[in-house]
Amino acid sequence: MAGIVYGLLFLVFGILAPVAVGLSSTLPIAFIGGLGGLALFRALQSWMATAFGGDLSLGALTAFLVTSSGVSIFHIGAPFWGLVFGVATSWLVERTTLRGMASKSPQ
Repeated sequence: MAGIVYGLLFLVFGILAPVAVGLSSTLPIAFIGGLGGLALFRALQSWMATAFGGDLSLGALTAFLVTSSGVSIFHIGAPFWGLVFGVATSWLVERTTLRGMASKSPQ
């Protein structure tokens, strides 16, 4: 029974697909981009909370901002400089947390 229902639904969606494509092609590109951004908002919110909710959040935030800025120094790309500035920020500002993590690590 489920196979028959799914088959009928696929048939209906297949028949109505040209209507949906025609409708979406008449919408402005900015509206479609905004709708896509709203669809991804919850995933981005969850990712940000996970990425920047830890002990070394300031270093992670600095690495993210430098990497997303696209800066290039001496023809070396932004991902490298994001790591460098993120580690430097954690080392300068979050030094006590780094020491605590180093003392807990197995040797």
